[in-house]
Amino acid sequence: MRAAVLCILFAFAAAWPAFAGPCSGAEEQLAKVSTKLTLGDVSGAETMLGPVVASHPECPEILLAQGRIEAAKGNAQAAANFYVQYTDLETQDSRGFAYFGRLFLDQRDYPKADALSTAAVDKNPDDPAALALRGQILAMKGQPQEGKKLLEKACQVDPNDPEAQYQLGKIYDSEKNSVAAVKYFRKATALNSGDARAWDYLGLNLEPLGELDSAEQAYRKAQSVNQHGRFYDGFVDYNYGRFLAKRNQLPAAKQHLDRATELAPQVRAVWYERAKLNLRMKNYQQSRTDAEKAVSLEDPAHVIIDLQLYSLLEQIYARLGEAELARKYAALTRDTPPPVRGENR
Repeated sequence: MRAAVLCILFAFAAAWPAFAGPCSGAEEQLAKVSTKLTLGDVSGAETMLGPVVASHPECPEILLAQGRIEAAKGNAQAAANFYVQYTDLETQDSRGFAYFGRLFLDQRDYPKADALSTAAVDKNPDDPAALALRGQILAMKGQPQEGKKLLEKACQVDPNDPEAQYQLGKIYDSEKNSVAAVKYFRKATALNSGDARAWDYLGLNLEPLGELDSAEQAYRKAQSVNQHGRFYDGFVDYNYGRFLAKRNQLPAAKQHLDRATELAPQVRAVWYERAKLNLRMKNYQQSRTDAEKAVSLEDPAHVIIDLQLYSLLEQIYARLGEAELARKYAALTRDTPPPVRGENR
C-alpha cells in the first residue's frame, strides 16, 4: 500500500510542471515589480523584470508590467499594445482594465477611461487600482462623494498606493478641507517623493493652516522633482510665486510668475497675479500689459472674475495718470454684478 502511494506521489511530482501556470515561481518577483511601479520606481521595476522575462517568457503578468512601464515612460502606443494583449489573455483580471483605463485618462480620452474603469470595478470591487481609477473619474464627473467612497476604500485596501492617496487629497482640497487634504498629500509624498503634483497641493493646503515654513519646503520640493511625465505639475511656479508675493519676497516671486506666464500663457490667473505683483513693484506699464492680457482670456471656471480685473485696471490706470480709463474701469467695477453662487461649478 505504502509503495503504491509513493508511486502516485512521484508520478504527480513528475507531472507537476505540466499543471503549473506559466508564472509559477515568479509570483514574488512580479509582486515586487508591481510595488515598484506603484511607487514610481520605473527603472527599478524594469531592472527587476528582466530576469523574469528570461525565465518565464510565457507569463502573461509580464505583459501587464511592460504596459505599466511603457505608460510611465510616456510611450502610450506601446503601453496600449501590451494592455490589449494582457486583457485578451486575462479577461477577468480587473488590473488590466484599470491600468488600461488610466492610460486613456492620462491621454484625456475620457469616454474610454470611464468605460474601462467601470469594467474594472465590475470584475473586482476590491481591486485598489480599479477603485482608485473609478473614484477619480467619478469625482471628475461631478460626483465627488461617490468618488470619495471608492478612493477611501482603495486607501484601506492598499494604504501604500500613492495615487489613491493623492486623488483622495484632491477631493478634500476641492472641499476646502485643508486638514484632511494635508493628511493624504503627506502620505502621497511619503510614498512617492517624485510626485510634484502632490508636493504642490501639500504646499497649497499647508498655507491656510498657517504652516508657512512647511508650505515653502513643499513648494521647493515640488520644483526640485518637477519633470515632464505623469507627475508633472505646470502650476508649481504660479503657486510658489503667489506664495512668495504674500511673504513680500517680490523679486523672487516675479521670477516664478514670469516662468508661470511662459508655461501657462492661456491661463488668466497667471497674468492677473503677475499684474498685481508688477503694480506692487511699481512696474506700471508691465502691470498694464499683464492685466490687459488677462482681460483678453476666457476663464470658464471663474478663478479670476471680471470684477477683480476691472478693479485692478482702475488702480493701474490711476497710477499711470490715465484718468479717463481709470474712471471707465471704476464704473465697470460698480456696475458689474458678482457671479451667482454656484455659477463656477
